[in-house]
Amino acid sequence: MKEVNGMITSGNWNVFLTLKNEELLLVKRKHPFMVIMPVLLTACLTVFFISTAFVLFHVFFNSSSLFFITSLVLVSLGISLITKIIVDWYFHMYILTNRKILELRYTPLTSYIVNDVMLDRVNCTEIDLLSNGFLNELIDMGDISITFDRPTHQEEFVLKDIQGSHELATYLTQQLLDGRQTDILQPQTIWFRTHSASANY
Repeated sequence: MKEVNGMITSGNWNVFLTLKNEELLLVKRKHPFMVIMPVLLTACLTVFFISTAFVLFHVFFNSSSLFFITSLVLVSLGISLITKIIVDWYFHMYILTNRKILELRYTPLTSYIVNDVMLDRVNCTEIDLLSNGFLNELIDMGDISITFDRPTHQEEFVLKDIQGSHELATYLTQQLLDGRQTDILQPQTIWFRTHSASANY
């Protein structure tokens, strides 16, 4: 699918367009940093345990065959964990259309979770951007909290650890405001606030 302002990840997302006159506005995954760090940590732990096994089986037990088998098991476990981390990241995405916003989280053979909000049944009242710490500011990663005002209570929809969070918060403000004014005649107000933990003293 052709990108719109860089907010739509490449892929075929038409399956999520289930309502009449529905148009895709946004498809985003979590920041790649959220998959790189766990993969590096898992790889480092695997190397550490293999090194420990080398010392254990060459110094204390003097058995190369046991070391080889143990190393294969540890490498298999490491590859399995890394694969799961990548798959969980790849199949966790946020999708916005002009009619709904949803969070999709899919783990093959394990779980399938869809959290969605129908935009024609709520009023979007606030979009907050939270960026925790210097590193998140440096790599432009943050959480975007969208507050929806329902007739009986308020509810939040959070896009966690998103890349390009500042640009995305502005984009969401424009899209949700324009969409609500198109669908409903009465004017809607959206407040956009930025929170940064590094700015708190």
